[in-house]
Amino acid sequence: MERLTRKLSPRAAWTLVGVLLVALGAVAVQHYRSVQRELTEVAMARRAAVAQLAAATLSERLDRMLDLGVSLATRVRFADLVAAGQWEAAVQIMKAVPTEFRFIDRVLLADVRGTVMADAPDLKARGQNFARRDWYQGVSRDWKPYVSNVYRREAPPQKVLFAVAVPVLDRAGTPAGVLLLQVRLEHFFDWAQTIDVGAGGAVYVVDGKGVAAFDSRSPLQSEMADFSMHPAVARLLIGKSGIEVLPGPEGDEHVYAFMEGRRGWDVVVDQPAASAFAARDAQLRFVRLAYGAVAAFIAAAAWLATAELRRARRSVASHAERLRILHQIDRAVLVEESPEAIAAAVVQPMRELLDVPRAIVNRFDLVKDEVEWIAAAGRRRTHVGPGVRYSIKLMGDLDALRRGEPQTIDVHALPAGPESEALLASGVRYYMAVPMIAGGELLGALSFGGPRPVFPAEQLAIVREVAAQLAISIAQAQLLARVREHAAQLEARVRERTAELEATNKELESFSYSVSHDLRAPLRAVDGYARMLEEDHAAKLDGESKRLLRVVREAAERMGALIDDLLAFSRLGRHELQRRRLDMSALAREVVAETDGAARTRVEIAALPATNGDATLLRQVWVNLIGNAVKYSGKRADPRVEIGGRAEGAENVYWLRDNGVGFDMRYAAKLFGVFQRLHRAEEFPGTGVGLAIVQRIVVRHGGRVWAEGRPGEGATFFFSMPGNA
Repeated sequence: MERLTRKLSPRAAWTLVGVLLVALGAVAVQHYRSVQRELTEVAMARRAAVAQLAAATLSERLDRMLDLGVSLATRVRFADLVAAGQWEAAVQIMKAVPTEFRFIDRVLLADVRGTVMADAPDLKARGQNFARRDWYQGVSRDWKPYVSNVYRREAPPQKVLFAVAVPVLDRAGTPAGVLLLQVRLEHFFDWAQTIDVGAGGAVYVVDGKGVAAFDSRSPLQSEMADFSMHPAVARLLIGKSGIEVLPGPEGDEHVYAFMEGRRGWDVVVDQPAASAFAARDAQLRFVRLAYGAVAAFIAAAAWLATAELRRARRSVASHAERLRILHQIDRAVLVEESPEAIAAAVVQPMRELLDVPRAIVNRFDLVKDEVEWIAAAGRRRTHVGPGVRYSIKLMGDLDALRRGEPQTIDVHALPAGPESEALLASGVRYYMAVPMIAGGELLGALSFGGPRPVFPAEQLAIVREVAAQLAISIAQAQLLARVREHAAQLEARVRERTAELEATNKELESFSYSVSHDLRAPLRAVDGYARMLEEDHAAKLDGESKRLLRVVREAAERMGALIDDLLAFSRLGRHELQRRRLDMSALAREVVAETDGAARTRVEIAALPATNGDATLLRQVWVNLIGNAVKYSGKRADPRVEIGGRAEGAENVYWLRDNGVGFDMRYAAKLFGVFQRLHRAEEFPGTGVGLAIVQRIVVRHGGRVWAEGRPGEGATFFFSMPGNA
């Protein structure tokens, strides 16, 4: 280089220096933009990770609430009391629920029309109808569990809350009422209050209409706040998720990570762009200063440029490694890795970056006053997982650590023991403990050390940043583990209840089948002896005796019909469905042609949508429904039956309308129960099993059955079948 510069003129030398400066400047700009882009992506990814985790936690908590509601509503005793209209007795079963589950503020029982029949604790809401409420409209739409939007309770004390509405079904599967759990927002969102999104940041949870259910800036929410015009919420309401930099409420830019959850509830993580990109901007300033220093040295002397460039590259490499470690933590959080796995992935690269003999990720057990290794890295090997435990006193002043103050410990000042001996043997004479704090809770510390008592500020800055990210990841992992544990417990309870219900149903079917067969023999004997007495001793019997014998035989005949229907009902649970495409119009016409009494009844059959199903069972549905319609309209001067159907979304709905005696809608729930009749057998003969058979067949096909009517004005019976079945 010296020989080359001696041969060059001063002008040529400066020209060469200028060319070098321009070339290096172009490289610097390109590298600066690359680093800026990478740092921006890392910062955005952190916010997206927090929003995704919050949305997943929110969804699991809402599912847990639904599972809890279903578990309570399916208690056999409770459901029987609701079906029987014994509301006070039913609510007594739920009286302890608000005490057992602190996030439940109140339990209400409403009938199928939305009128409150009982509540606990009693807030004088009985008799009020809430059919206009979102929770009632949601649960009554298809009688499935529903999570409402946020609303203000009208009954005092007025509160902003949301509700979980679960239908209470009777033994026939018909809705008998609604169990309503009113949920306290402040208790339900206790997990969200621990989320740390950084300086100036906030977390919002909004319902399906954009109303805030949680705002970390004011966790104790007393008023309903409409966030639908918020830029991030507006995007969620039209089905968008992601992360964007948008104008904030005061015109400054904010980073918004907005993620969809289940049940129509969504999460927004908001942080001012200045805070979100503070670390990026600080590091970019450092890069700019580094390149400026390089350029200054090159301008002063060309031979210093090469040395300064190498130093700058080393500095950038150090920052890149630092970013890689932080990015690795963020990615580990996204894929829900354990704290041990996260610590194991970063502890060795961090030790190498710090250039120290040993680095350790410690977890505190404040109950036992002990420290446990999560991961430890030395020059020769890395230790991962629990097993090494020692006194928390080795971490220095615990109160200072809680305040976020790092502690420097002199190994020589420690009591003699295996811990101090191991440190000295590894070349550690002094070490520093940097606290890991998340949500105000001290979770552990990052410790590193070496032979000297002074630790450079750059080392401390690196460890502080890594410790902050590790604390967030550990806290989120612990929260997710607790949520999954609660969800698993609820799932186990639901499976247990389901197994009990299935076992009970099998026992009932077996009992019905056995009773049906065992009753036939004595019944045949009663009928046989009565017939023998009537035929062989007719001459010796007076008129009253003959009448009594006829009563006995007729009763035996009715009992036989009841047994036949009960046997048919019990067989339905064991009949394997043979599905095929069915012309429902043709099937209805065939049944009408074979029905007794249909000849004097005007029967009109409209075009019916076809369906897939078991021909034998669905034929029985038409036999029972058409037979009932003809029977109950038979006493009219102009008996009339209309049969129709239509496709409604994902299902086909069929109906039979007659102009017969009708029924009172107050007793509609009894229609489909076994042996439940609304008319006397002397008026209309029957066993009371036909409609129960109809319901069981339709439900087995994935459909539902219901009815409408008025006394003296006829009745309409409906049933549905899956449209794509």
